[in-house]
Amino acid sequence: MRYAPLAIIAALACAVALPSQASADVEIVTEKFKLDPVGGFDVVQKVRGGAPRPSTSAGHIVEIEADIVDGEGKPIPIDRLMLHHIVFLNIGRVDQSCNTITGFDGLQAAPGVERFFAAGEERAKVKLPEGYGYDLSDQTPGDGFPDSWAVLYMVMNHRSGPETDAYIEYTMKIEDGVGLDEPIQSVIPWWLDAANCGADPIYNVKGGGAEDSESVRSRDFYLNPDRLGATGGRIVAGGGHVHGGAYRLDISRPACPNDDGPFFSSVPKWGGPDHDFYKVRPILHEPGPVNMSAFRSATGFPVQAGQSLRLDSVYDDSQPHTRVMGISVVYIAPDNNVDEPCQALPLDNEVETLGPDPDDPSYREEPIPFTIPLVGEDPTSETGYTEMKNPPGDLKQVKDGTKIKVTNVNSLPKPNLKIHQGDSLKWKFRNSRSNLHNITLANGPQAIGSPNLSLDQAGSPRVFEKRFRKPGQYRLFCALHPTLMHERVVVKK
Repeated sequence: MRYAPLAIIAALACAVALPSQASADVEIVTEKFKLDPVGGFDVVQKVRGGAPRPSTSAGHIVEIEADIVDGEGKPIPIDRLMLHHIVFLNIGRVDQSCNTITGFDGLQAAPGVERFFAAGEERAKVKLPEGYGYDLSDQTPGDGFPDSWAVLYMVMNHRSGPETDAYIEYTMKIEDGVGLDEPIQSVIPWWLDAANCGADPIYNVKGGGAEDSESVRSRDFYLNPDRLGATGGRIVAGGGHVHGGAYRLDISRPACPNDDGPFFSSVPKWGGPDHDFYKVRPILHEPGPVNMSAFRSATGFPVQAGQSLRLDSVYDDSQPHTRVMGISVVYIAPDNNVDEPCQALPLDNEVETLGPDPDDPSYREEPIPFTIPLVGEDPTSETGYTEMKNPPGDLKQVKDGTKIKVTNVNSLPKPNLKIHQGDSLKWKFRNSRSNLHNITLANGPQAIGSPNLSLDQAGSPRVFEKRFRKPGQYRLFCALHPTLMHERVVVKK
């Protein structure tokens, strides 16, 4: 079935064959497309249809990576423009995990097309074991056209002026399989996501736990035999994506009691306190890791069709962490020899870091605590912004259940509020769906993070309500308009 482009994320699919021990002809292919202009300090979330893909349809992608570059092909530094994440979609194939995926506004739903590659600030890469690849041939019988691609991306301009010369560039290593003793075995991407089936799959870690306490969000993923096309398969590669405060992502087979814990953990590495991730302003969420570990296994981890995988997204729970993610993309080769659960795990698993500078001695194993500041625009400053302790304006006492109107004007009408412990506030989003807003904690006692909200499809306001049970100062902002929309809520005992 062929789908039209949509607001979503991505995975991979294919046929079955035995991995080859010979070498195939290899071609390095680089494609790119230009981003629409990004205004000063703007955040852009977008799905772009018609993303360029390799012209060949007779090979397999065995490696892929992506970056954001300028017109000369030079990587753009993050103090100019940050690629928060990008997801590649194959419109002609069906996703293994999601029948539908909701858009950035949480309202629009589109068919779940295959999410086959993704990268975040850590610039994850995919490198499949020898003999395996992502099939480039058309998967729609009879139409004779290659599957079309789309991309979903989020970028942030860290300068006050517009960005007009930026491109997404992606490089693929493609093997054609000609002359091999055995054909390259195709893999299917399997998207595992703690929040799942959304274009903006974020959640919040409340915080307030003991030192070294963990917040674990678990989700099971059923291996669909119809989509797999086999009785089972072997997971031959995978990696992960997290945000600030994460400890790891664990992947396990919950139906197999003899497994000694997860069969793989994707572990982040963090830049030191002087890393650029901690210096850019504004900051939309805690700085993410500089690297994540990935794995490859030519034998593969066996999973029977009808069986489930479990993803555990593990974060620090001593501090609040807002708008976090827990995502792993694994690649499974269909295999009819996997016809019973809990077959033996492989011994050839190779773990490595496929991001930039994996051996940098300044990188750390533990997340670095970080306080997100409120940042406002300041035309008189050399940088165009200024950090502020609180939004301007007087602190006003309001009653329990006070409603705050959020409109198309990119500001919040009640920037400094005081309430009693246990009181609630209600934000009513009257803004249009083309100008989404959210309420996000910058710093304070407990996590707050609303979905992206607006008027609903019938034109009625959607409401986000928060009851404040812990006293303290909550500094809030809109993560889509971080230099314009701020609010402080002082909660008194």
